[in-house]
Amino acid sequence: MLDYQTNGFYLAKNYFDTSELEQLIAGANYLKEIPEIINGPLKYFEKSQINASIILNRVEKFCEYLPLIDGIIRGDKLLNSLKEITGKQYTLFKEKINFKLSGGGGFKPHQDGAAFKSFVDDELITLIIPIHNTSKSNGCFQISNKNFKKKLLPHREGKIASEGYEEDVIENWQNVLLSPGDAFFFSSFLAHQSFNNLSTSDRSCFFITYSPAEYGDLRTQYFIYKRENFPPRIERNENKDYENWRQKLSREIF
Repeated sequence: MLDYQTNGFYLAKNYFDTSELEQLIAGANYLKEIPEIINGPLKYFEKSQINASIILNRVEKFCEYLPLIDGIIRGDKLLNSLKEITGKQYTLFKEKINFKLSGGGGFKPHQDGAAFKSFVDDELITLIIPIHNTSKSNGCFQISNKNFKKKLLPHREGKIASEGYEEDVIENWQNVLLSPGDAFFFSSFLAHQSFNNLSTSDRSCFFITYSPAEYGDLRTQYFIYKRENFPPRIERNENKDYENWRQKLSREIF
């Protein structure tokens, strides 16, 4: 577990058993296929990097609709692992699945802590649960090669604005190659990015973020704020400007 304290991440291979993985895959398939529902899960879209069609980007706030997955991501197994890794008690802050379909876009170099600071000015931890094998060709998660430090870097328009984090410099980054069943934990201070998925295969992953339990349950507050400031397209008010939120994102979504 020292890896996390030193490097800002911890990889647990084959963390989820067959039953858990089957539930996670079934949940991902369900979220991919359900229609857009007012006051339902938050579904967001993007423009394909292959043919400019509109494709599904992500779904957020789904625990209420998937009790088996809710039981996994808020269950004792994961919460105990988080405490063992970090030395602190954590609670669910937000949940999403990035589908990264064929043609799905990457995201600019950033630290998650820059976006979360207004809710909790402390270290959060995110768990990646891959549904598919991740590879360089399908736009795998990449982490900074710089020495890990628990501090926020300056950001501009959703991107790190510091030397040594240029997205196109290969030496700045290392690929994180994951398989279904793996669990990858990373700090909100860890700089990361990914490239477009220009392959013919999807690269879907759950991203489950936890906040220190000492701050209480912030999930409800976060999703109320998110829904007010950047609701899914089916709920948007045509007279309201959502550009301020969109400019903070590390990639463009609709």
